[in-house]
Amino acid sequence: MLQIKGFQGITLLDYPERVSATIFVAGCNFRCPFCHNYELVENFDQIPTIEKEKLFTLIEERKNFIEGLAITGGEPLLSDDISDLLIKLKNRFNLPIKVDTNGYNPDLLKRLLDENLVDYIAMDIKTSPSKYSIGAGINLNFKLIEKSVNTLLDSKIDYEFRTTMVPEIVNLEDIREIGILVEGAKKYVLQQFRNIKTLNNDFTKIIPYKPEELKKARDILVQFVQKVILIGV
Repeated sequence: MLQIKGFQGITLLDYPERVSATIFVAGCNFRCPFCHNYELVENFDQIPTIEKEKLFTLIEERKNFIEGLAITGGEPLLSDDISDLLIKLKNRFNLPIKVDTNGYNPDLLKRLLDENLVDYIAMDIKTSPSKYSIGAGINLNFKLIEKSVNTLLDSKIDYEFRTTMVPEIVNLEDIREIGILVEGAKKYVLQQFRNIKTLNNDFTKIIPYKPEELKKARDILVQFVQKVILIGV
């Protein structure tokens, strides 16, 4: 069951080129060791749940100041319940909606697109296909990730793929493999790794890449995708 555990009233960071409010949902099927939202992944029962009517009131109070809604987690596509929330948000506020996802539920992703319930998808690419289980922190079926990638590549929706540049998880050769995976994509975001808080404590000791290394990664990706953006450099 979908559990809403957080709300940020106004942000410039979560929906590209829009002032948005952000909804945080709990639960995730991945255990990425570098995750910085781990309180929404494990032991989230300790965080109070925001009921939907309370959420709608919070959005209503800000509807004159925001231009969109962003839904993140955790993993928003963990449960089919997301459809009900999206329908209610669309009907009540008629605002563009962005959803973040790890792409491990491609059938639900496609259904949301087919039903026009989302306006923007941001899909994380953890690392290259050969190392994906390391980046995701679980044994997984990579074909599901690939299916979500292809769904977005074939869609008309606004979307971005994004990778957190974690040393030991993502290197320049991984970036080349990722480029092949998403070749032809409209937009790719490379974001700097932050070692302040991580699901696996050992990752707080990892030194982030220097800016020049991230620029090398960008230079590789631009050979495969239309637009590459660096964040946190």
